[in-house]
Amino acid sequence: MPRVTDFAKFPASWYLLCRARDLDRGPVSRRIVGVDLVAWRPDPSKVIVMEGRCSHMGADLGKGSVVDGCLQCPFHGWRYGPDGVCRHIPLGGAPPPWAQQRVYPVVERHGLVFFFNGPEPFFPLPFFWDERPEDFTRAEPVEFLGDCTWFMVAAHGFDTQHFETVHSRRLHAPLVVDSPAPFARRSRYTADVLGGAWYDRLLRRLAGPTVEISITTWAGTLFLITGRFRRATSRFIIAATPTEDGKTFCSVIAFVRRGGGPAARLFVQPLSLRLRRMFTGAYLVAEANGLGSPRYNPLGFVEHDREMQEYFRWAAALPAAAARTSRGDTP
Repeated sequence: MPRVTDFAKFPASWYLLCRARDLDRGPVSRRIVGVDLVAWRPDPSKVIVMEGRCSHMGADLGKGSVVDGCLQCPFHGWRYGPDGVCRHIPLGGAPPPWAQQRVYPVVERHGLVFFFNGPEPFFPLPFFWDERPEDFTRAEPVEFLGDCTWFMVAAHGFDTQHFETVHSRRLHAPLVVDSPAPFARRSRYTADVLGGAWYDRLLRRLAGPTVEISITTWAGTLFLITGRFRRATSRFIIAATPTEDGKTFCSVIAFVRRGGGPAARLFVQPLSLRLRRMFTGAYLVAEANGLGSPRYNPLGFVEHDREMQEYFRWAAALPAAAARTSRGDTP
């Protein structure tokens, strides 16, 4: 089995940086996956994510302003274009060739800003299989901090024992596990909903007593879950971000399909989103709060953990983001 040190601290993947509306007030700085970043708009239709500390004296570019389509440093007024290259120094003269910020791939979708922590994405920002993002709308994310590493969070999708003991799901058959795309690992199962928690009792009554689940883990940090009940389908994404102290910040985003007339858009969809957000958040937050601080133990597996063992081998082989060599930053 892999050692703890075999897992990337920050896998090369897509990460949720902020809500798009956060940029309405100007640039936004965040420290994510060990790197100071800034998100900003050179024009209303485009988002740029780049290194957040000025190449000159390291000022926080998130406290700067957008001037003539460039991001202006709040300290000395150096201006960086959307390509990260310094275009202007107030005191005159050509900017030095080293005055440039690393720019990251970015996707704005459903009012959220995602970036890939490398020069080129290894895979497109994923969505649910055989579905188009534009056909769905989302709820506000539910956020919580998991007191374990990203690879322990992702392992839940392949942990047969925990489905029954933590979530009170009685599986009809063993997990079906495959890798439908590079950097993706998927588990599927059918189960009875047996739990006594309020959300399980309501699920049985409103949606049905049995569910077909599909969990696709992309690069260890994005989890796309579809649950098909008799009378409803639940879809949500967990965007996981490893922290520098070995924990995992999780944003849970529930989705419903667009459609219907004005009444549906005004009443049915918002109500459906609130219900899905409530159920999904309660289900996952209860798990995070109830498990304490689980830790990976390469010597602690039993026969029932076979799929989880295979997952850990897969996760340990995932690449880390390439380091920036010019200033030594390591995403």
